Amino acid sequence: MLISLLLTVPSTPEPVPGFFGTLTPYLLVVALVVGSVLLSFFRFGNEAIERLFIIGIPVSLATATTLELLALYSVGNNAIWWCDPDRFGFWGGFFRMIPLMLILACQVWSLFGYEAFLAKTELLSEKDVTISLKPTFIAMLLALPLAVVVAYVLQWQLHVPKIYQEIGFIGTLVIVLAIGLGMAVKKNMERLGATYGIVITGFTIFYVLGIVAVIWLLIVGIIQMIFQEIFLLGISALFLFKSGILEDMSSMYKPTVFYDKHGGRHTNGADADAYNRTH
Repeated sequence: MLISLLLTVPSTPEPVPGFFGTLTPYLLVVALVVGSVLLSFFRFGNEAIERLFIIGIPVSLATATTLELLALYSVGNNAIWWCDPDRFGFWGGFFRMIPLMLILACQVWSLFGYEAFLAKTELLSEKDVTISLKPTFIAMLLALPLAVVVAYVLQWQLHVPKIYQEIGFIGTLVIVLAIGLGMAVKKNMERLGATYGIVITGFTIFYVLGIVAVIWLLIVGIIQMIFQEIFLLGISALFLFKSGILEDMSSMYKPTVFYDKHGGRHTNGADADAYNRTH
């Protein structure tokens, strides 16, 4: 009875409609990310193939990130329905979440793997292939907070019309992102040339967005599992309490007390008998 309660799914949520309610987009993400990471280990020694994969690897990773972002945009937190403990139980959700953790690890490592791949190519072996990520990351980190501050000042301090508030908000986002991306493009072009510098800077944008998207989904999944576990523990405790099992278990571990003729307490009968003989 207790085991069945622990494995019971409390409810069966409604199926997720559309393309992102199937496994197809998620399998595509796995294939694109894992395939890109595996390709970074190879050394082809052919300039035509190298040119293909210098562009192809970031494009594949960007496509995977686009699918992740579209999933979040289309179905929100239901994007991880395939490892939802409400659908598959606690352990079902736990083991299904492992691929999500692996994808996050692959996406985090992909930047370093791609740098290693570039360093092995004949085309870029004599260049500094360190990818400039810092300006892009800082710009993406600061853009939204600064835009909110600008909108707040325009609305509450300057009391300008709403159209100008929106222009200020969007303009701040664009300017901050343009500065950060411009600095990153400049550094990457100096190191890798114009074409590769632009492509690789675009890759860093998707790199950051992809990691943020997967981390968010992972947090959502972990929270769902925590609530599922709390729910199951609560049901189990209620069952044990109502059935009297807890009381029976506590009585099993309650020590037996032996009393001598004067009412003294002893942990065993031999001590009580010995006291009675000597007193």
